[in-house]
Amino acid sequence: MSAQTLPLVHGSVSCPGSYPVRFFLLRFVAFFSLLALVNYLIVPGDAGWFGVNPTPFLLIPVLLGVRYGFSAGLSAGLLTVLLLVAGRYVAGQGISLTEHRYTLISFPLFGVLLGQVSEGLQRRGLQLEKEREELRRENRRVHAEHELLVLSQQDLQQRLEFLGTEADSLDEQLEEAVEETVETCSDFVPSDLLAALARITHAGNAALYEVPPDSRAAALVRVASLGDSAHFPEHLLRDDHQIVAESLARNCFLVQKTLLENPPSRRPGYLAAYPIINGADRSTTHVLIVQDVPFNNLQPGAFEMMKSVCDRRNGSPALPLHDEARHRSIGQFEFYAAMEAAVTTHTKYAAPSTLVRVPFDFDDGVDPAESFRDLLEVLPHRTLLSNSHEEGRRSVLFLLPANSDPVVRDALRDLFLDFVEELGLGREHAPHFVMTAPGESPQQLWGKLVAVGQDVSFR
Repeated sequence: MSAQTLPLVHGSVSCPGSYPVRFFLLRFVAFFSLLALVNYLIVPGDAGWFGVNPTPFLLIPVLLGVRYGFSAGLSAGLLTVLLLVAGRYVAGQGISLTEHRYTLISFPLFGVLLGQVSEGLQRRGLQLEKEREELRRENRRVHAEHELLVLSQQDLQQRLEFLGTEADSLDEQLEEAVEETVETCSDFVPSDLLAALARITHAGNAALYEVPPDSRAAALVRVASLGDSAHFPEHLLRDDHQIVAESLARNCFLVQKTLLENPPSRRPGYLAAYPIINGADRSTTHVLIVQDVPFNNLQPGAFEMMKSVCDRRNGSPALPLHDEARHRSIGQFEFYAAMEAAVTTHTKYAAPSTLVRVPFDFDDGVDPAESFRDLLEVLPHRTLLSNSHEEGRRSVLFLLPANSDPVVRDALRDLFLDFVEELGLGREHAPHFVMTAPGESPQQLWGKLVAVGQDVSFR
């Protein structure tokens, strides 16, 4: 789809690039001048502060190496040595290279070591950010394909009802197919999950415990562990660890609250626990327990990544993070109720909602999956989808969240027009837009929405 810019979008993460040399030189001159001034005021007879071990001038290559990396640390160390030696000779104090050889060598050495470590941490951070974005894109792709499947199921049900066939038989067949798919395709391997956590999130110590069915008092049994197994007993009682008991009781991912603070800190005990839902009956079969993660990964984003990895590995749909509600496909009855709620919102808060109908009868050579996925990615969160099969015409219906800004509504209109244009469809597939009005019933809105030959503006 062509790029569209809405007034409210999520900010992108920019990668730090190489800093200009002038910034490095300015900071070097500032640090060196400050330390030289303090040196002159405190011990004027010891230029370079060589009488102190270590000399405060060692901070210059250390700080610049951490800030700018390997080359900057080496350059700062060599420049500092050169200026200190020259300064002592200018001041008439001289210097014994044999006596101070280790001090002089330490300047470039510390700059190089810390610069290399800093570059390594930055590269690892960028790699983790890239993997996180790839996981998010994969989640969005799977979600869009799921919505297409739901809409296809609804369309098949409507066609069968139109032909006089009982829709219940289709439901039963679909449920059987889903159960067979889950049984054959969702083999859960605990060691594979822990290996993925170690590779992506660098979890140091973690374990998976099997949850006995229908027995809260029974002990959890360890089936796989990562790192030091001494932290994880072979049999564990959930009530002995509050975070494990609450996670299983509430069936959600729990993390120590102090880890979500700024700056994060940890208390004794397990850091996080997450029930793993698996099998055709969608029951909790295992629980992930995390004991330790590297100090540089001790942040909320690391635990969000853990949850995403678990959701993808066990085949369960990834739940939205924080308040990032996703789109949802619903039936016509629920869509009617949503339209009624939208009218109520318009009446109370003067914030209209937008309904869109897109004809979905395509030729065999048209594959809408990719364009549909791109459309869902840029639509506002909490958009509702359904479909209609009126007079032999199939259409996909959208109910967009309430918004009183006409600029946003125009931008959304352009998104749907681009969607149809990208598929190369004619005027008969043009989107049809309807805006809610106070006092209108769902039946009236539905009549406007499925009407042919008119396009209701919503500016």
